[in-house]
Amino acid sequence: MSLRTRQVDARRNRILDAAALLIRHTGGTDFSMRSLAEAAETSPATPYNLFTSKEGLLYALLSRSLDEITLQGLAFSSTDPLDRALEAAVKAADVFLLDPDFMRPLYRFLLGVVDLVHRPKFIERSLAYWRTALAAAEAEHLLSKDFDRDSLVYALMAHFMGVLDFWIHDDLDADAFRARMVYGTVLLLLPLADETRQPRLLRRLREAKRVLTNDQPQMRSTRVAIPIIRKARPKKEIHA
Repeated sequence: MSLRTRQVDARRNRILDAAALLIRHTGGTDFSMRSLAEAAETSPATPYNLFTSKEGLLYALLSRSLDEITLQGLAFSSTDPLDRALEAAVKAADVFLLDPDFMRPLYRFLLGVVDLVHRPKFIERSLAYWRTALAAAEAEHLLSKDFDRDSLVYALMAHFMGVLDFWIHDDLDADAFRARMVYGTVLLLLPLADETRQPRLLRRLREAKRVLTNDQPQMRSTRVAIPIIRKARPKKEIHA
């Protein structure tokens, strides 16, 4: 690696570190690129030169967070293929829970932005994560034609992103976030389990349900009143 490349990488990381600190301190992503440049002690043009736009910068932060999720989430401790897939979900959730002041604002912004350049890369990296999580199950031929890998990959990603959306908007606390992740993932994996694996998965399902039952209310958002629509009574005719 050349000296210039190392210098550019160092500036990128310094700017990303400064952006992460701003997100943690402000609780959001509303900082300006000028204030970011000041925090990173660079010229105002440098963040644009390196990331093109603020969205590009935030997606670079996202990519760095995905590196950590991949590193932690795919470091399997189990040899059972279905346990590995469940591990991938739980460990990824744990990465978010380790740094909520950073992860919540970052993903709250990025999940609401349609970016034709960066978002497809994010989606593909997410799908690749779940493909790797299911690689052992595919190798052991647990995925039948009626329950193919690609369908399950999309289902696992969709479930994770859906529960994540509740958590980043503070609708779920940490315990409920983790339990919901376990509960839904187990439901998706159960059709693949044989008689030797089902009891273990069902035990995890009961444990998650116990947490959700004891952690009421899991959903923190205020309940929206649903208006009651009553049929209008027919008006009495008045005769002269």
